[in-house]
Amino acid sequence: MIADKLRRAGAPAVPTTPRAIAVTQDTAAEPVLAYSWSSTGFGAKYSEPSTAPNDRGNGVAFSPDGSAIAVAWDGSPYITAYPWSGSGFGTKYSDPSTVPSSKGNGVAFSPDGSAIAVAHNISPYIAAYPWSGSGFGTKYSNPSTLPTGSCLGVAFSPDGSAIAVAHSNSPYITAYPWSGSGFGTKYSDPSTLPTGAGNGVAFSPDGSAIAVAHLSSPNITAYPWSGSGFGTKYSDPSTLPAGAGAGVAFSPDGSAIAVAHSNSPYITAYPWSSGSGFGTKYSNPSTLLPSNAKGVAFSPDGSAIAVAHNNSPNITAYPWSGSGFGTKYSNPSTPPSDNGSGVAWTAGGGYPIQQIAVTHASSPYITAYPWSGSGFGIKYANPSSSTGGPSNCVAFSLDGSAVVVGTVILPYIAAYPWSGSGFGAKYSDPSIALAGDCNGVAFSPDGSAIAASHVTSPYVTVYPWSSGSGFGTKYSNPSTLPTGTGAGVAFSPDGSAIAVAHLSSPYINAYPWSGSGFGTKYSDPSTLPPGQSYSVDFSPDGAAIAISVQGAPSVYAYPWSGSGFGTKYSDPSGWSLTASNDVAFSPDGSAIAVVHSPTPYITVFSWSSGSGFGTKYSDPSTLPTGSGYEVAFSPDGSAIAVSHSTSPYVTAYPWSSGSGFGTKYSNPSTLPVGNGSGVAFNQIN
Repeated sequence: MIADKLRRAGAPAVPTTPRAIAVTQDTAAEPVLAYSWSSTGFGAKYSEPSTAPNDRGNGVAFSPDGSAIAVAWDGSPYITAYPWSGSGFGTKYSDPSTVPSSKGNGVAFSPDGSAIAVAHNISPYIAAYPWSGSGFGTKYSNPSTLPTGSCLGVAFSPDGSAIAVAHSNSPYITAYPWSGSGFGTKYSDPSTLPTGAGNGVAFSPDGSAIAVAHLSSPNITAYPWSGSGFGTKYSDPSTLPAGAGAGVAFSPDGSAIAVAHSNSPYITAYPWSSGSGFGTKYSNPSTLLPSNAKGVAFSPDGSAIAVAHNNSPNITAYPWSGSGFGTKYSNPSTPPSDNGSGVAWTAGGGYPIQQIAVTHASSPYITAYPWSGSGFGIKYANPSSSTGGPSNCVAFSLDGSAVVVGTVILPYIAAYPWSGSGFGAKYSDPSIALAGDCNGVAFSPDGSAIAASHVTSPYVTVYPWSSGSGFGTKYSNPSTLPTGTGAGVAFSPDGSAIAVAHLSSPYINAYPWSGSGFGTKYSDPSTLPPGQSYSVDFSPDGAAIAISVQGAPSVYAYPWSGSGFGTKYSDPSGWSLTASNDVAFSPDGSAIAVVHSPTPYITVFSWSSGSGFGTKYSDPSTLPTGSGYEVAFSPDGSAIAVSHSTSPYVTAYPWSSGSGFGTKYSNPSTLPVGNGSGVAFNQIN
């Protein structure tokens, strides 16, 4: 029942899944609102900031890492910024020492988060500042050639090498090189200008195009973009937006462009390619907006599109796909109270959502909870399709989009989509089942494979994996099989190796791993474990491999390299326990944890790949209540959890490398049902 742990073998996934959506509105009462967001649409409204703008909001943006939110608004200081986290707005950053000269109309962060720019009404029309965790820096010098009128929109190019503003007077669009020094010499105007006041501007994700939403027909104009600036204007779309363009956005993959405008249907979208420009207009959404659209944004993962508009509900969102608009999401339960003016999504960073899952002996066999700095949240609903029987182990995919469970009932493995809402509908079983009870499961770091260790030959089985379709056709077995029951399995952090802990000598097997499957088995370590191995883990830097052992000193560790096992590390000092059930490295590689049957049930040592085991940390002040079966650190290393044999079946503690265990978290309000066999943390960025 000992499994490999989640997410210890690789860097965090690139954050793209949005966790919040913000909208500005035309009222001083509440100029900016924010809502949580999930695959089902709008969630609860966040509390408004304690120090809120006191005039109409005109534009909003999250920093690229999701750690800050900025609002452009009508009143002084015209730009306001706050820390942002899973709790919502933090305490307002100090205002910039030199504020913009008039009302802010739009705001943008540079792609690397090192700068923030504000489009505003009165000369110099654009203000830009360094940005850091401390907030605004000293204002950059104004560009030597100013925009010619009120700036209504601003955008940085994806590589951060340029900044563009849409404005009220000809040439309606102005662009500058951008660097750590600020504005460079203005690029030449496009040879064919937009036909009216520029209201919004956006670069394509690959930086090969720039588009302007503007006041007069054709209401949207796009140009190739390069280091030389504007290219020759793309042909207008064959079906034009029906009114004055107010906002423009490209989808994250660059395959679509959307325009918010003044006449019904108020939002228009087209396929986009850098080679040919606009494609044939997508069908209008089945539920149209009620009035003029002011701003538009795609979610960072491309799965949704949101529009800020006049008239209730003032913000509307739709699923988005290659087919265009899906069925409108339900309106937020507390919608904006006045006309929407701007909209933005988090990029998913800044406050990752974490969960914890426990496998156990009685139905529903797996239990999952939200996880936060406060500990266990309210239990997620059980999966709609049961795992079928007692479950021994659990792992999440590195990107957090799937969870797999090893069981003792044919086909011995079950997998589910996973999201911030919990379990999705169970994936189809693999076409070739495991050969016996599953004791360990692990995803490869790139999410392209899923491995299981089990009680019957071949003792280890690996399948291709995709989040879209689930299990693929089983990889061929390794040419040299493990010699007995597979107990634990792990991929190296770079995905170049796979290791299996098993119950017969040599007790540990390791193989090269690639897209072709298993390579030729690595040579056994020169010093073999003294008994059965129940689990295996690689250090986060890939420089070490550790196994839990039935025999003193019950944990063995070896250096690891492309050549395989190195000479065994010295045993931990002063520790001679004769059996352990699981081993895990902390995410930063500074600690190694071992769980076992005799009290204190969990032991943690400091660790370095250079010297191996260090000093044992003090035991937790409140111990687990029974034999420890599996251990996992949270992805951010701030917590450690143990599944064990006696109620409450799972116990968790704050963790720090400096001081070790903190005071035990409160037990979950709804406990797992039966002996806890496996435990895993997940993180959705």
